[in-house]
Order: sequence, then C-alpha cells, then structure tokens
Amino acid sequence: MNTASNTATVRTAAAGNTTWLGKLRALALHALNLHLQNCAVLAEAHRRPQ
Repeated sequence: MNTASNTATVRTAAAGNTTWLGKLRALALHALNLHLQNCAVLAEAHRRPQ
C-alpha cells in the first residue's frame, strides 16, 4: 500500500460513518483507493518489458 491509500484509510476511520454524507465520503475514498491501486498495477505492467 502506498502513502495515499494509508492516509485515505486513516481519514475514513477518523471521520466516522454516522451520517449518509459520512458514508458517501467513505465510499468515495474507498473508490479512490481502488482506482489508485489499479493505476499502480497498470503503470507497473507498462514499465516492464514485454
């Protein structure tokens, strides 16, 4: 895991999910985390020689 995803996880845990807005924020951060992980995988695959 990279620093950005660790930071997103910490922020999600600290914010709490009591309101629908908090749940939406947590979902958005999770989606962003998955997107960044996917980008990292694609970048690594692109970097390697065929």
